[in-house]
Amino acid sequence: MKKILIVDDEKSFLLSLKDGLSMHGDQFQVLTAENGREAVDILRSVPVDLLVTDLKLPEMNGFELLAWTSRHQPQLPVIVMSAFGTPEIEARLAKMDTLQFLEKPLDIQMLEEGIFNGLNAGGKSFIRGITLATFLQLMKVEKKNCTLKISNAEDLAYLYVRRGELIDAEFGDLMGLDAALEIVGWNDAEIEMDGVCRRQDDIIKLSMEHLLIEAFKRKDEAAELKNSDLLGLNECVDDFLDGLAKVDSTVETPEKIAQEQLTRILTRLASVQEYTIFDESSVLVGKNSGNCSLLEIDSAELDDLLAPLAKDLNSGACSFVTFNSSSRNRYLLFHSQQCRIFAKLKPGTQSQQVIKEIERQINS
Repeated sequence: MKKILIVDDEKSFLLSLKDGLSMHGDQFQVLTAENGREAVDILRSVPVDLLVTDLKLPEMNGFELLAWTSRHQPQLPVIVMSAFGTPEIEARLAKMDTLQFLEKPLDIQMLEEGIFNGLNAGGKSFIRGITLATFLQLMKVEKKNCTLKISNAEDLAYLYVRRGELIDAEFGDLMGLDAALEIVGWNDAEIEMDGVCRRQDDIIKLSMEHLLIEAFKRKDEAAELKNSDLLGLNECVDDFLDGLAKVDSTVETPEKIAQEQLTRILTRLASVQEYTIFDESSVLVGKNSGNCSLLEIDSAELDDLLAPLAKDLNSGACSFVTFNSSSRNRYLLFHSQQCRIFAKLKPGTQSQQVIKEIERQINS
């Protein structure tokens, strides 16, 4: 049977909710907790299918509870009970499609509907878990002070919030607004919360609403750029190498010209630390000068990496992929019919920037 955990510091309120939901006892069981710490103990010991929580809780507040679930049970559906202050804020949060919000005083019918939506979790109106952007919106509404430690794959960053506003951020070599705009758009971020803001100066000087709008605007633009640049690069490289095939082989072979041209392009890119180039027969035809750690990986192994990705994405030939290693190095793998490019990028480099520069160099 499905289990629902409801967390609120008012015992009488919990009892009334449990009594009101008892008619659905054949479909789900209601568990209750009076503070965040008790809720975590239950979540650790009992499989829970849906969490319903207030934000104002003793011992461990609702924000800390949400941060805990984002790290340890990120797929857990969440319903937040709170008074959001204005219809505009509530509407903006609702559009984020990340979790459900129910305003107090609570309507039992709305709670029932939210519970069934959460347990089904099949429609777009309810997505499991809580995103970093939504969490920051909640911090804004409740005017919280905190330091957030954000993890995303191999990346680690910090956000500093004072009275609900993001005043500073840190990610690698990035600080302030540049770091914040990079971090806020992360998907599948794990959140760890410290209840003290460990920065004093307001470096960002941008409201939370405007910062979120700008961050997601940049994220959308980057996604569009990635798609357009990848398509353009494929066409450009194919046309370029096809044109080389017409060069008189008595002067210089097309393969040699292609090697030299791609080598010049990759050498000019400051964001590329190392690279290797393979031809269509998986033969090494170019690399960076000096030591090259990428020589330990051959083209066949790279193709073996791309094949399951293409199958999993169900998108045909996989032409472009980036990934981070356990040592936090970032890599770019580009695949076409004529060549394979495998590059080690400098930390913090966006792969679409490299693609754009390659296209610009080829067209110059």
